[in-house]
Amino acid sequence: MKNSYGSGPQGVLDQLCDAWNAADSSAYARLFTEDATYVIWRGDVITGRSEIQRVHHDLFTRSPTTMRARALETRLLDDHIAVVLTIGGTSIGGTSDEGDASYDKLQTVVMVRRDAVWMVAAFHNTAMSNRSKQLYQG
Repeated sequence: MKNSYGSGPQGVLDQLCDAWNAADSSAYARLFTEDATYVIWRGDVITGRSEIQRVHHDLFTRSPTTMRARALETRLLDDHIAVVLTIGGTSIGGTSDEGDASYDKLQTVVMVRRDAVWMVAAFHNTAMSNRSKQLYQG
């Protein structure tokens, strides 16, 4: 799976944003392992790539938004596992300017490297506290 993105976890985050902003649920889901878990900000759990694709297809069809995400900290546990703390946000309306999306979520993302390609194995998304907003929205 060759692409023009940077390698490593930030490259995966960039691909997630681009797929989200294109409302391409198939491309979005391909960035996850077959058995990935995804906890959305309101606490629902989505399990497996096909379910991630289906839920996001419904979301993108119902309510287009743009997304941005940035890694705050990446910890490599070994050559094939990374835990990434990110900030992210979405804006309503699916505009092409992702700068409109304020950082209002924190994510913990577990990525695995398989055949030299990083993929998301677990994604946990939560709303930022007021304290975190003060720290990270600058």
